[in-house]
Amino acid sequence: MDTRGITLRELMQLPILSTARVISGEQGVDRIVRFVDIMEVPDLKGWVSEGVMLLTTAYSIRHDPSLLTALVHTLDSLGAAALAIKPARFLKEIPQAAIEASNACGLPIVEIPPEIPYTDITQPVMELLLGRQAMLLRRAEEVYRTLTTMVLENSGIQAVSDNVAEFLKAPVALVDNDRRIIVSSPSGFDWSGKETPLTWNINVDRRQVARLLVDKDRLDDMEQVGIEQARLVFALELMRKKVAEDTEVRLRGNFIDELLTPPLPSRHEVERRARQLGMNPAHKWEVAVIEGETAPKEENVTRLLEREAKRRGVTPHVEFRSNRAVLFLPTPDTRRTGTGTTEEDSWGKTLENWLQDKNEGLGGFRTGMGTSEHLWDIHTSYNAARRALSISGRLGQGTGSGGVTRFEDVEVYHLLEATNGPGFAALFERKLGKLRQYDQEHDSNMLLTFYHYLECRGSLIETANSLYIHRNSVKYRLERIRDITGFDLNDPREQFVCHLCLIYYYLQEK
Repeated sequence: MDTRGITLRELMQLPILSTARVISGEQGVDRIVRFVDIMEVPDLKGWVSEGVMLLTTAYSIRHDPSLLTALVHTLDSLGAAALAIKPARFLKEIPQAAIEASNACGLPIVEIPPEIPYTDITQPVMELLLGRQAMLLRRAEEVYRTLTTMVLENSGIQAVSDNVAEFLKAPVALVDNDRRIIVSSPSGFDWSGKETPLTWNINVDRRQVARLLVDKDRLDDMEQVGIEQARLVFALELMRKKVAEDTEVRLRGNFIDELLTPPLPSRHEVERRARQLGMNPAHKWEVAVIEGETAPKEENVTRLLEREAKRRGVTPHVEFRSNRAVLFLPTPDTRRTGTGTTEEDSWGKTLENWLQDKNEGLGGFRTGMGTSEHLWDIHTSYNAARRALSISGRLGQGTGSGGVTRFEDVEVYHLLEATNGPGFAALFERKLGKLRQYDQEHDSNMLLTFYHYLECRGSLIETANSLYIHRNSVKYRLERIRDITGFDLNDPREQFVCHLCLIYYYLQEK
C-alpha cells in the first residue's frame, strides 16, 4: 500500500465508480491521486496540483473539442493523476486525437456516466484520502512515541538505529562529516560500495554533525514521516552525546589545570580522578605546545587528535589558550606492556607529519615537545615543552624537522641558557667578537651564517636552504669567516666551541 495517496486503480474499485471505465492511458492506472478537483476553464497552469484527478463535463471546450488533446498533455506535464470526463452532454464522444495522446503519455482518461453527480464521486474519494492521511498521522505518532521512549529510557543510539532499520526494512547508518560510521544497522553492513544511498542531514546547534544513510531506492510517505522522526531522535542522541562529551572535556580541563598549578594533588588523588575522567594513569604522558602568529584552528587540531587517538586506542586531551594549543598525549608504559615505542610511532613523529602536511592546516606552526612523565608529574612535561618552544624561537627557525622541538634535544641549551656568569661571555668575545664587530660595521649576517652552518653539520646545501640563499653565497661567507676569525672550520673541536658560543649568544640576545 502506497501512503502518498490512492492509486487510480484503487479508486476505480469504489462502488460509485463501478459503471465508469478507463478508456485510454491504462498504463497510468497506478498514478497516485492526492486530490479531486473540477475544471471550469481550460487554462490549467498555475492552479492544478500534482496528483489531482480532474473532473469535467468539457463544457468550457464544447465549441472546440480539439482542445482536449492539449489538455491531456498539459495535465501530464503538471503531474496530474487522471482526467475524468462526462462526455455525453457536451462532447457526445471523446476525440480520437485525445485518446491517442492519453495512450502516448500514460495519463488515464476515465469516462463517467452522466447520471453520477460530482458530489457522489468527490465525497467517497475524499473520505478515502482523508482516512489514509489519518492512518499516516497515527503511524507517525506511533513511530515518534517509540523512538522518543527509547531516548528517554536511554536505550542507546544503536537501539534507535536498529528500530529505524526495522521500520524501513532497509539498512541504515549514521556517519559523521568525514563519512566515518557512528552507528550502523545491521552493525556489520558494508557501506563502502554504496555510492548513492538516500541521505539526510542531522543538525545540532544549527550545524551539520552527521548524515543519515538509507540503502533504499525511494521512500513512501509513511517512511518519509518515519525518517523525519528518526532525524529528530538521532539529533537528540547526538546532542546528548555532545553535552556529555563537552562536560567531560570541561572536567578534564579543570583537572589538568590542577595538575599544572601548585599546590599539586597527591598521586593517589590524581589516579582516582584520572580513572573517573577516562585518562589512564598507567600511561606515560607528554605535553606538546603548538603555537604560531595566529592561533591554530580548533577544528583542525581536534580532528587530527581524534583521528590519531582512535588509531592508538588512547584518550588524549587538548586545551586552547591564547594563540596556542596544548596537547596532553598518552602512551602506554612500555615497562607494563612489554612493547617498545618506535620513533615512527612516537607522538613527536606524528606531530611532525601534521605540521609538514599542507592539507592538515597546521603548516607554519611550531611545536615544543615535553618529556615523558607520569600523569601526576605532567607539569614537568608542560614546563619542558614551553622551554623547548622558547629556545627554538630564540635560535631561529627551531631545532628538529617539521617544526617540532623536543626538550630532550635542546636540554643542554637550556642548561647553557642558565649560565649567567662572565665566563661564557668572555669566551664568546675571544672567539667570535671580531665576527660580531664585522656584522655591526657592514650590516652583514656572518654570525647567523656560521650558526646555521654548524646546525646543518657543515652541509652547504642545507645551510643555503635554511638561510634561503644560494649555495655560492654560503661558500663566499664561509671564506670571509675564515679570513676574519682565522679558524679552521673543519676542526671538530673548534666547531664544538664556536657552536656553544653562538647558542649562548642567541639565547642571551633574543
